[in-house]
Amino acid sequence: MTTHLPPHTPSAGPESGLASPHTPTECPLCRAQGAAFAFSKNGYDLFRCPDCDFLFVHPYPDVATLRAFYETTYRGASADFYPKAFSRRWRAGWRSLQFLPYVWRKDVLDFGCGGGFMAEAFSRLGARAAGLDISQNSIAYAKRHFPQTSFYCEESTTFRQRGLTFDFIFSSEVLEHVAGPNEFMQTLAAITRPNGFVYISAPDIGHPAVPQDLPSWTDICPPEHLQFFNHRNLCLIFERYGFTLHKTMKNLTPAHSVIFRRKSA
Repeated sequence: MTTHLPPHTPSAGPESGLASPHTPTECPLCRAQGAAFAFSKNGYDLFRCPDCDFLFVHPYPDVATLRAFYETTYRGASADFYPKAFSRRWRAGWRSLQFLPYVWRKDVLDFGCGGGFMAEAFSRLGARAAGLDISQNSIAYAKRHFPQTSFYCEESTTFRQRGLTFDFIFSSEVLEHVAGPNEFMQTLAAITRPNGFVYISAPDIGHPAVPQDLPSWTDICPPEHLQFFNHRNLCLIFERYGFTLHKTMKNLTPAHSVIFRRKSA
């Protein structure tokens, strides 16, 4: 999809004697050189790869910045409170039904589980479910309200060192939040069993409903959302890490809803 980006006047360059902050950079997805400045929003610069069309914040915020944003303040949750908890649990119950063939009597992980609603819904469908999130307040809520389900509050690099593996991994509205695709994908490759499945939902920048004035799209909201995939480059990164496309679910709104399968060993 062609988007109309606003013109950019460099803040530095040869005349200023300073290195331009908008010098083309390497694409973190396909490793092509020449990803170029596209526009700025919320004080963050976004770059776009001319080869794979990946759009990403550059530079990504550092680990300390993201940890401070998510660990204790995200969504204002606590052990006793989670925003819209009743409706979230109700929606999770209905949503979980479409995944019944993937989760019944299976080991299942909700990767980025928030308050634990989907993990709990999968447990009610007969899954051996667990949830992972870096938000301390969200996990505190999940552990208190859904004690029959296992929850882990740690970063993905720490979690994958546990050596746990799963038949099905559910990850909804997580991929766009992480600082770069590769650490996330390394974790998925490590914890998904051969022939296991991964469900991904995330904003779809290639969807026809995305505004032509791309910076006005509400899903572009750094530092909360940091990277944006179309169908082609989403499949590209999954294929690189040993997955094949299994199923694509149609969405009227600009969002991916895709299941990938881990190749057999």
